[in-house]
Amino acid sequence: MEVMVALAIMAVAVVAVFQLYSRALRSTKQAEDYTKAIFYARSMLDEAYSVSDPSETAGSKEFDKYYTVRREVAIRSESEDKKAKLYEIIVTVTWPPSGNLKIKGLRSVYAPEE
Repeated sequence: MEVMVALAIMAVAVVAVFQLYSRALRSTKQAEDYTKAIFYARSMLDEAYSVSDPSETAGSKEFDKYYTVRREVAIRSESEDKKAKLYEIIVTVTWPPSGNLKIKGLRSVYAPEE
């Protein structure tokens, strides 16, 4: 009888350890997904910052056949002479099954007369 009770207690302990291990693996995968999403979003944002007219960079890309990154660019304001513009850049990263990350940035551009 004592052996059966000891085996039952040990079985419960083993199940609990496996559940903790499973939860840790899921958390690690989730952290990896968010880290990659931030990396891809930051990359798309930096690309829009590096060109003289960010509105030309709107569109979407796919990374690792898993992450879809969409970049939207809109003019938020511009000067009366239309030389200075303020762009809002929104980068959205989605991945299955329900991952979603959105980063927003602003970029001002001044185009003097040539």
